Amino acid sequence: MTTAEVEERVGICERFGLERGWLEHVSGVRTRRWADPETLPSELAVAAARQALEAADVDPGLIDVVLFTGITRDFYEPATANVVADGVGAHHARALDLGNACNGLLDGLDVANLMIRAGHARRVLVATGERASVSINWKPTSREELMRSIAGLLLSDGGGAFVVEATDDPERGLRERTFLADPSKWRLALGGRSHPAEPCPRCDGVVDPRFSCDGVRLFSAVFALVPAALEEVMTRTGWTYSELDVAFCHEASGRYAETGLARLPEGRTIATKLWSTVERLGNTTTLSIPAAMVEAQAAGALAPGAKVLVLSSCAGISVAALTLVW
Repeated sequence: MTTAEVEERVGICERFGLERGWLEHVSGVRTRRWADPETLPSELAVAAARQALEAADVDPGLIDVVLFTGITRDFYEPATANVVADGVGAHHARALDLGNACNGLLDGLDVANLMIRAGHARRVLVATGERASVSINWKPTSREELMRSIAGLLLSDGGGAFVVEATDDPERGLRERTFLADPSKWRLALGGRSHPAEPCPRCDGVVDPRFSCDGVRLFSAVFALVPAALEEVMTRTGWTYSELDVAFCHEASGRYAETGLARLPEGRTIATKLWSTVERLGNTTTLSIPAAMVEAQAAGALAPGAKVLVLSSCAGISVAALTLVW
């Protein structure tokens, strides 16, 4: 779906007097991918997980734990991870959901790492499936509401997955990780708000799926934490930024990463190594990192032995920084 099509459907020009092409100009997003309306998050996760298992040459029956880390899920109960485990044939795996907005998959990767190192699992499948397009507010009633809905207009659907297992090669694998948070900023971005006492006045349902975000304040809050997260993870890893082969960053918009990295002392170096997908895929939420990695691997930029930096942020707010050798 092109940004021009989204602009027209919302009526950005006709209803709010903005120029054609305004949304693409301010967001840096040209296209995004949406699943068919009947598609469930688990279906997207299963499709990605099957590809990951095949690429890793791992029998699904050898998976000990399945973590589903998507924001959107098939239902409240049971855990969508059960559907994913069943879909890939991991019939003896422990299955559970783990969520943390756009950082969900990286948190899942961290939990998988910890479980394996603690001896509680040998192989973990971390998978996500996102139907983020269901949270778009197509009928903002004012310019103020439109501005809080812009982030939702950039969202994309898809699936992503990692197969995680121990390696006997000390030169490869996950190196260091840093997670920083400021939970007091949870009000800056909200989606799927619950109305348990009375129906939502707009949709007449018990859950309002629309995503609303104060983008300016969220950006400032996130990049108040990013420098410390990067310094900590790079120092503990013992790498300089010039040693990095490739970097991956969750991109809420094109301007988000571009402007944010420009603020950092080493931002220019990171930007030259960044594998970006946001212009073509939009905000791919929890699957942004695996989606970019798949592309980079196919292009030869993510090769065995590559030194990798992963940076991500999410509503809540929290920031994640990981280093690994592919």
